[in-house]
Amino acid sequence: MDYAKAKFVEEDLNVLTLPEKGLLHEIGGHYLTTGGFDYSSKVSLRREISPAGLYLYLLGLYGPPNGVLAMLRQRDERVQRTVLWHYTLGWRKRHLHVVCHPYRVDVIFGPGQEVEITPAAIAEMFRGGMERHHTQIAKARAQVERYRSFLNPLSHMLASIRHILIRADELDQNLVKSKPHPETLEDIKWHHENHEKHSAAAAELSSCCLSVRMMSPVAAEMFVNLIIFNLFKSEGQPKDAKDKFKRASIVERVETLAERCDGFAVKPDRNAEPMRGFLDLMNRRNDLLHGNIKPESRVEDDFQVHDDVPTIMKFRPMFDRTLGPTLNAFPLEEAKRDHEAAREFINYLLSCLDHKWRVEYDLMVESVDLHYGMRCKQVRALFGNDFHESIDPDLLQGEGPLPDWFV
Repeated sequence: MDYAKAKFVEEDLNVLTLPEKGLLHEIGGHYLTTGGFDYSSKVSLRREISPAGLYLYLLGLYGPPNGVLAMLRQRDERVQRTVLWHYTLGWRKRHLHVVCHPYRVDVIFGPGQEVEITPAAIAEMFRGGMERHHTQIAKARAQVERYRSFLNPLSHMLASIRHILIRADELDQNLVKSKPHPETLEDIKWHHENHEKHSAAAAELSSCCLSVRMMSPVAAEMFVNLIIFNLFKSEGQPKDAKDKFKRASIVERVETLAERCDGFAVKPDRNAEPMRGFLDLMNRRNDLLHGNIKPESRVEDDFQVHDDVPTIMKFRPMFDRTLGPTLNAFPLEEAKRDHEAAREFINYLLSCLDHKWRVEYDLMVESVDLHYGMRCKQVRALFGNDFHESIDPDLLQGEGPLPDWFV
């Protein structure tokens, strides 16, 4: 044991206090000037303790986070990505910080004698403090909202559509779509060597386009349902009113959305181009969904028939006759049209929301997962998609300038 180092023991945990505002201002000013803290020692907790449990302990004893990073988090997006909460506490004429990052909790001891402590030891002390102060923790637990994270079907649907379209573009660029009928040995050899490859590519391209056409209206409807989930006006309505509204036809939901939901600054206009595009999209979706047969929509060839003998009006090359039906069944242009109609509709509804909910739903459209409040019964996007590990700058000392990827 190194007697030149300070010790942090159980008793020290009991004497932690809220520091005076002057000290907080001094620490905050130094951080804003230098981009870091003056400190003697630091330990990082990863698997040793529950960050949620530790937060309840600190909240119960000391109130909301008071550290400079907690304040910066409210206005700096980069800090939001790398810091969840920050406490600064007084300790025997010194101070320490408890900073929670997405993947670790740092306990940072302020300037002075180096402190000898291990992550396991300080985690054990915190757990002991939690047991002793269970009453304060219970009161703190009543202040927090319990959320459950779940995969965001809308963002994953939109991402899948984007990736499918990228693949479809690759296939389309490399696909031979038309070829004169083979009349020479060389022509026949080309068909023999390439027909199967292009036929498979055409089938995959058509499947990609069909997937996009089926998924795009689903994504648009998901966004409507996401608005209803949070903003439906339940006051004065029967308990099953929201469920009945969600089961109504999509046209009815869209046309009465602003009347039956809060959060709209502008009523969506049925005659607006994105709205008309969405209604056309849903009509096309219904044709696909219900398997409607429309002979006029996909004309391939004209025939004449006598005594059940068909004679084609005009010959087509063999290559075109075999690949054409596959490519023409679900063209890439139609897939892109349906995707664009869904995106324009979502963006239009976003533009009709008031500022508060527009910002919230902008995040929800892109977030890879969403968060459901068990008490408030609402969905939010509490985290962005960039979940950084905020690397300790000390690890890079002596390594030269910070690399480009370092945030």
